[in-house]
Amino acid sequence: MNLAPEDWPTALRLLDEALELPAEARDAWLATLAGQHQRLRAALRQLLDDRRAIETGEFLCRMPLLLPAVPADAALSSGQAVGPWTLLRELGRGGMASVWLARRTDGAHQREVALKLPHSLRGSRDFVDRFKRERVILSTLDHPHIAAVLDAGSDGAQPWLALAYVDGKPITEAAAGLTLREKLQLFVPVLQAVQHAHAQLVIHRDIKPANVLVTADGRVQLLDFGVAKLLQSDGETNDTALTQMDGRAMTPQYASPEQVAGRPLGVASDVYSLGVLLYEMLTGQRPYKLQRNTAAALEDAILQAHVQRPSQTTPDGRTARQLRGDIDTIVMKALAVQPTARYASAAAFAEDIERHLNAQPIIARPATWPYRAGRLLKRHTLAFGAGAAVMLALVSGAGVAAWQAQRARAETAQAQAVQAFLTKVLAYNDPQQAQGKERSARELLVLAAAQIDTDFKDQPSVRARLHQTVGTVFFEMGAFKPAAQHLQLALDMHQGSGADRVDTLFFLAQAQRDLRDFQAAKASFVHALEAGNALGAQPHRWTGRILASQAWLASQTGQLDQALPLADEALKQQRAFSGEHSVGFLSVAQNVAALQIARGKIDEAQALINLIEQLAPTLPAFPVTDLLVARAQLASVRFVRGDYAKAESDYRAMLPLFDQHIGKAHDRTAIARSTYARTLAELGRSEEAVAVQQANISNVQARAATEPEAVNLVRLQLVRLLTMAGRAPEAEVLARELLGWLEAKYPEPTRYRENARAFLADAVLAQGRREEGLKLLRTSIDFAAKMGKAENPVERASKQLQVALATRNEPAAAALADKACQTMTAALGQANPRSLKCLAIAGWVGALQAPKTERAQALAAFVAARTAALADLAPAHPLHVELQAAQGEIEAGVLKLPTRLLSLH
Repeated sequence: MNLAPEDWPTALRLLDEALELPAEARDAWLATLAGQHQRLRAALRQLLDDRRAIETGEFLCRMPLLLPAVPADAALSSGQAVGPWTLLRELGRGGMASVWLARRTDGAHQREVALKLPHSLRGSRDFVDRFKRERVILSTLDHPHIAAVLDAGSDGAQPWLALAYVDGKPITEAAAGLTLREKLQLFVPVLQAVQHAHAQLVIHRDIKPANVLVTADGRVQLLDFGVAKLLQSDGETNDTALTQMDGRAMTPQYASPEQVAGRPLGVASDVYSLGVLLYEMLTGQRPYKLQRNTAAALEDAILQAHVQRPSQTTPDGRTARQLRGDIDTIVMKALAVQPTARYASAAAFAEDIERHLNAQPIIARPATWPYRAGRLLKRHTLAFGAGAAVMLALVSGAGVAAWQAQRARAETAQAQAVQAFLTKVLAYNDPQQAQGKERSARELLVLAAAQIDTDFKDQPSVRARLHQTVGTVFFEMGAFKPAAQHLQLALDMHQGSGADRVDTLFFLAQAQRDLRDFQAAKASFVHALEAGNALGAQPHRWTGRILASQAWLASQTGQLDQALPLADEALKQQRAFSGEHSVGFLSVAQNVAALQIARGKIDEAQALINLIEQLAPTLPAFPVTDLLVARAQLASVRFVRGDYAKAESDYRAMLPLFDQHIGKAHDRTAIARSTYARTLAELGRSEEAVAVQQANISNVQARAATEPEAVNLVRLQLVRLLTMAGRAPEAEVLARELLGWLEAKYPEPTRYRENARAFLADAVLAQGRREEGLKLLRTSIDFAAKMGKAENPVERASKQLQVALATRNEPAAAALADKACQTMTAALGQANPRSLKCLAIAGWVGALQAPKTERAQALAAFVAARTAALADLAPAHPLHVELQAAQGEIEAGVLKLPTRLLSLH
């Protein structure tokens, strides 16, 4: 029998029809086949003959097809060893594999795993080798809602796959008894997990309730990601690319039409299966209305889109009303028979659910005025009277309907183009195109993006959408230069002032900001806010984010007097738009907290971070990466407060998660690792701090299309660490290089430029070149003064204290040291370690300037201040040596150089 994959659904449907006839009528039925079905007659004849042989007993007389060995797992039992594992009990069995609870035989750890044992008829040598190879790919899936693939191997002919064991129940059971809102909230983490895997170019292929479990504490865990492919033997396909598998390893009730038809799969196939899963969660049944309960009837229903809307399946009127409208639209879009008509990604699916939960217009529904007004009314019920509600319900017109149809056609074309583009991205890892090279996600994106303007030459709106998508992805990767390039192209092609234009302007401004092109970023943020305001009601979904970004930008360009009020306004506007219990508010709060930390507003920053820590776990859509950033901010606050031991512990636990979820080369990770290095230095581990920062620099340099400033700002942190480690000559060379680069780029003073000058001064002073060091410090202070209130007051006080210490034999030094300490204690509190260091140094300078008759009293005051400053300071910290030597200097009344106090910065 030699049937093409696309012929099988039709053949099986016809076979199902024939088998419902009496045996004696089947030949006559077969003879009546006409038209396109005639070519299937021979195959159907063979299938009917096989059926007749089974019914008459002839089948038992035939020699069976020889298969590889009898399944090795047939005789498996508790206590048996399979590779390094001991089987405890069987958890389940399917047609492709059995699953056992297992534990390591060698006692390497006591963690129990779910050990999946494919039947050995699939255990060829090639299969085992590919099994291990694919395991490496799947191990990159590191997400809190994905049960991890831990290891893979073989025990003779028996391959095994070790998965994280999840003790939970299927999500459809967990959803029973929940409200509609609670069901939707439970489903969002599933979409987040799938989106994470798709971003790694891994498709699930078998999403079903048994593979989506909910633990006793309510955590969603997605199982068997990509395992459907692993469990297919090489004999079933010659294709080794994850995205080009046919879909034969599947559960038909949850399979997509293209999976049933045996066509190549993409992310849209998982979107369809997710739609089936959500349908069952909401209604308690699957979406197909079957005439007969047979496999052929099911396949026909899937292929022919015999799907009922969720609201049509429930007899309960209240439930039907809740499902009607947005929910029907969302589910039916996910279940569209054509892949290009579905959501382009799991993230887009999740966004529409979040918009519905927040009473915002969903993207899948045409944005008619009555619909948008209805959503507005739902969000602000108390703000409208009954008369206003009636008026909103009555407004409609033929012109709106025509516009709606035109918009729907345009959005369909764009969705199809995005789907085609994603298919192209994924196809570059097809073995025939990849030629043995497994490309990274970024390489795939670059290859496909280069074809946008060629493939869609006559479709400017589609090109704009694709450039916007690519630019946003590059931005999330931390590749700001290509992000800005694609977003600018998208902006140039956008027509009018719609939401897409606002999104593009906003992300372009962020990319320009991270490239430190502050003037361009400032203009783009202004244009984004104006374009958003032009769309209608204010505040809108961009208001808070734009204001928070403008606040940060103002802080970097010498306008602190504008920055903090803008930050306050950002929180106010976002609170008015979405309330505090929302992803949008927490995202804005995180941006404002970063600004407050940079400006020394530590109490205010910690209050916002505590709010994020409290609310984020209750919001499934809050990105895990943003939660990591919030925890890094909390560690940064601890560093500023001088709780170095706790900050070090936090960073040590957190940085591996940054590496996995955000990437070692990303700016966020680099900033977190820089503060970790500074923490190590404050704990007296200076050489370790230098090594950490050098590795940090290598990570940032390793990323493709590295922006020079991203590298140089990380290198700038190394300067102070080298000085603290007693390696001042190295620090000086690096500081001079970086200061030259920053002066060439920024004719006007910036925080980074003047910090580089101050760090160079530290290195010079540490080598005993007092006058040169003082000149550099005073120049840095004078330039920073031109920035007005934009300079961090603690940084300014640190520079002033360094000047006071270097000139401690001069009368004005004591007053300058006291002034610096007043600023520092006001910002940090008198008990902060940095404040205590400042007071000890001020005592040192003051004692040197004290009259001889008061020298003993001043020395005693200094010793008391020194004791307080060194009490919690690591013994290896360089300040111990300097403050101990200070006593001899005070007693002798003779100035000794060099002195280095970079630890104050």
